[in-house]
Amino acid sequence: MEYFDLYDKQGRKLNRTMARGTNNSKGEYHKVVHVWIKNSRGEYLVQQRNKATDDIPYQWAPTAGACTTGEKGLESAVRETYEEIGVLLHENDLIYKGSIFRDDPRSNYLIEMYLVNRDIPLTEITIDEVEVRDVAYFTKQEILRMVDANTFWDFRYIKEYFSILEKS
Repeated sequence: MEYFDLYDKQGRKLNRTMARGTNNSKGEYHKVVHVWIKNSRGEYLVQQRNKATDDIPYQWAPTAGACTTGEKGLESAVRETYEEIGVLLHENDLIYKGSIFRDDPRSNYLIEMYLVNRDIPLTEITIDEVEVRDVAYFTKQEILRMVDANTFWDFRYIKEYFSILEKS
């Protein structure tokens, strides 16, 4: 069973945990990371999730995952990227861009967003077929069209994500 540390709305650790699959209470957030890998052509490496049980089955998304108990965001970002797409990052490859708090009926999240500027050939990616169905590069405009078609994850908030990713 995986456990996650809980945080308050200011990002302070609460000295409480929650188990995967359970709900946290109002005012409690568990940390997840989003890793946006951008190549020199301005395209983002995204993955098609391999879960028929998602709200949007087989939706596209950045590499993402939950921070387990005691794990820092950077550690989780490195781990999730390697587990899901076989790309080994180092903590200094990741640029912290900001955090977003999301209140959701199932669970509340503190999302740490990271940007990686790197050209990664698709031929060098090894996907975890349990988690990932496919990978591809898309421009911001293409992703926004996917959002309009409801094929990209967390479509309600994607414009806010890009405003954070693109700030200097």
